[in-house]
Amino acid sequence: MLKLCLQLLVCVTIALRCMVIFGHLRKLWMADGLAAEFRRELRRRGLLMTPPALPRDARALPHRADP
Repeated sequence: MLKLCLQLLVCVTIALRCMVIFGHLRKLWMADGLAAEFRRELRRRGLLMTPPALPRDARALPHRADP
């Protein structure tokens, strides 16, 4: 039972470390501008559908009538 718990703990630790490393790499990739370049290339090839643009001004949004 102890061996199983230790194996589970090691697996969880490795998974958490991988998530941290992935987060750091993602931040570096975004900061380097590669993400924007990659998205532009996907759009150019027609592989990325862009969602409809949302209005930036909050006044442009329709107001909800609260009862």
